[in-house]
Amino acid sequence: MAEFRISSDDARVDLRRMATALAESQGWARDDVSIWDNRRGEVIVTIDDALLHKAAADPQQRTRHTPHAVHEACELLRREDTSLRGVEFAFLKAESARFFSAGWTLADLRHALAERPDGTVWDQGEEFRGGAWFVHRLSAWKTPDGDIRPSHSQEAAQLRVIGKAGLPMDIGLPEDAELSQRPVARPEVARSAADDARRLIRQNTRTTTDSLAHRDRTSAHIRRPEDR
Repeated sequence: MAEFRISSDDARVDLRRMATALAESQGWARDDVSIWDNRRGEVIVTIDDALLHKAAADPQQRTRHTPHAVHEACELLRREDTSLRGVEFAFLKAESARFFSAGWTLADLRHALAERPDGTVWDQGEEFRGGAWFVHRLSAWKTPDGDIRPSHSQEAAQLRVIGKAGLPMDIGLPEDAELSQRPVARPEVARSAADDARRLIRQNTRTTTDSLAHRDRTSAHIRRPEDR
């Protein structure tokens, strides 16, 4: 358990609001910390050890954006997937980098090389190896225009946001496809649905200190049609 105290000689200072802002600046949810006043006019904040000692991020679930991180991920991928041993590393890295740039993780790329977007497993065997087979599998996760589709984890995250907002779970998916088959929605539709869900969540959840401050800063600059 960790604890810090805030005090001020200025009675106009809102110590509880300051403590809440400090906690939120560390990424701690208000419900996860204890904020209370003592008899000496101090505000005390206590934090559980679990918040202070977060587990190391799973390398399979991290996004990769720097050249070094992409290189490291591709080395792991080729080492673990025997179907990639005949693929030139430079080619493997160049193709994979596009997916990592789209926010995919190493686990997403491994999933795409193991399964099609509809969940069926790719063929395995000696004849299903090399650069052509590598490109063919990844092509299934692109749109006809060549854009990268949402990955397995990105689609799952979008569905969680949509479900939390109370929207239909099949929103954005093809009308003739079953949800159990986990088809990939068009990127623009999935993004639009997720954005709508996030707006609904923000409207129905507690207003944070940061959003209050932002509202105070911007309210004076908002122009409504009737004010013109």
